[in-house]
Amino acid sequence: MRLSHTAAIVGAVIVAAGCHQMAQLTFDEVASLRPARVYVTQTDNGSVMEVSGPQVYNDTIVGYVNGQFTELPASDVKKLVVKRPARAKTIALFAAGTGVAAVVGYWISGLGKPSERDLVDCDYDETNDPRCN
Repeated sequence: MRLSHTAAIVGAVIVAAGCHQMAQLTFDEVASLRPARVYVTQTDNGSVMEVSGPQVYNDTIVGYVNGQFTELPASDVKKLVVKRPARAKTIALFAAGTGVAAVVGYWISGLGKPSERDLVDCDYDETNDPRCN
């Protein structure tokens, strides 16, 4: 029973990880969508920083980086990226997981069927039965 619980947890983690995608946004989109966080790639060194609570004022994005209020002008920003739910991938992953679970369940259900030999106790009762050979 423990194995099934572990498999369920691992499956849930995989499904949760596969249900997002990264999408590039413009300054205008960040201003209108107001996501909880964006990932900013800087122009000078290409480093990526996570900006929490981003807001756009004119040509500057402001928010918190590691708990510190930060202002980044558009000239310092190479790319803005946000993590979004990927509905199509989620549906496909769920359908594939359901299909695999159905196949495994069908396979497991056929394992416990007794054979003809299992219906006869060859050691004690019916040693002369032809199925015991």
